[in-house]
Amino acid sequence: MATSATSSTTSTISALGAGSGVDVKSLAQSLVDAEKSPRKAAIDAKIKKSESGISGYGAVKFVLNDLKTAFSNLKDLSDFNTIIPKNSQSSAFTVTASAKATAGSHTVSVTSLAKAQRNITAGFADTSSSINGGAAFSFSLTKGTGAAQTTTTMNIAAGEDTPAGIVATINAYKAGVTAQLVNTGDATAPYKIVVTGATGADNNFTLTSNNGANPAAEVTGLSFGNPIQTATNAAATIDGISVVSSTNRISGALTGVTFDLSTLTTGTATVDFSRDTTSVKTNLKALVTSFNEANSMLNVVSDPKSTVETYGATLVGNSTVINVRSQMRAMITSDSPNATDGINSFRDLGITLNRNGELELDETKLDTVLQTKYDSMVTMLTANRESLSTLSSLSAGASGTAVKKLTQMLDTTGALTAQTENLTKKIDEYKLELTKLEDRMTTLLERYNKQFGAMETMVGQSKSLQTSLKSTFDGMMATYTNK
Repeated sequence: MATSATSSTTSTISALGAGSGVDVKSLAQSLVDAEKSPRKAAIDAKIKKSESGISGYGAVKFVLNDLKTAFSNLKDLSDFNTIIPKNSQSSAFTVTASAKATAGSHTVSVTSLAKAQRNITAGFADTSSSINGGAAFSFSLTKGTGAAQTTTTMNIAAGEDTPAGIVATINAYKAGVTAQLVNTGDATAPYKIVVTGATGADNNFTLTSNNGANPAAEVTGLSFGNPIQTATNAAATIDGISVVSSTNRISGALTGVTFDLSTLTTGTATVDFSRDTTSVKTNLKALVTSFNEANSMLNVVSDPKSTVETYGATLVGNSTVINVRSQMRAMITSDSPNATDGINSFRDLGITLNRNGELELDETKLDTVLQTKYDSMVTMLTANRESLSTLSSLSAGASGTAVKKLTQMLDTTGALTAQTENLTKKIDEYKLELTKLEDRMTTLLERYNKQFGAMETMVGQSKSLQTSLKSTFDGMMATYTNK
């Protein structure tokens, strides 16, 4: 309130012309601004520089993440084992090749399919009629032969002795056989119960009922009799070697290869496995592109003459950027811990650094390696690993090692994140400085206004005294001179 009063008095004095005639309010503000502006500008510049640094680190992390993805596509054994099967009798069987399959040609002859034993009852007029007079009874299911033979008792509750109830109960036991109702279309007794076991010769079974009152006797009209289909194994000859399977899927006869059988072959089929190197070459080209984009970004953020908006010239002379660039180059130029057969690093694949720090690809050299030293290349890049954790201490090949390093660089505990967090903390400190500066300048302005107000009052009083004295002197002179 005192400041307001002083200001009001100063304004009033100035308005009456009794003061100095100087606009002291503007003068006070100008003095404060002269002191405040350079300080505020310096702090604002620090905030802008820190914000730019955060943008720069963000841009670097973005391209490094893309580079990590490019290396990740070349670090697992499965990235290189793309095998294309060609089957001369695809209607008889299908072929699936996993990452462990190898290129080559094979002969296949399917001579038998795996089948399941199937037993059937006599017909019933409907699905809800009682078969055992509503009384409970049980089934005895025996599967297999010899030492592997097992027996299961399945109890049919009272009132469940209908075709539908029997089917539901057998399926509920999940004992290795399934039951279903079949409508044969017969005029008087169309519904029959069919029980089916698992495929394979060792999965034969017998299913007999007993009526409860006389366990040795089957329930009248409920017999599964002789099988309408017997259990058999699938049989095939692969490269002259006889192979059997309890199912119509044959795995393991050829490493990494699965055959799913549908019908018998006509004579002998031929299966050719060829390696697809197209995806590998594409991934290596993508690595070159990602590396060059990351290198370009490092150039932009560290170039003091860069005019790129947002992140250009944001990390000039930054030691972290220098370290990142050095590690990136080492990922390409260093020998792999799994070098073999003259394939030691990326340079042996035709990937080299030029004088500008960019990667160049010699496709002719790469094509030669893909055709003549493919396995050595895979070992050098992957150490023949699959999905190796970045925390593992095992050798990971050139690509796996690069992924480990990039993961560490991009981690929340890495230098890039630490530098970003440090800049964020500095921005908060700078903003606090601005707040304190604003408070100091407000106090200073109040002090100036008080001082200038007091000065104006004194000047006004001096002028008033001057006017009074002049008037007195003029009066005295008039008396003496009779004027």
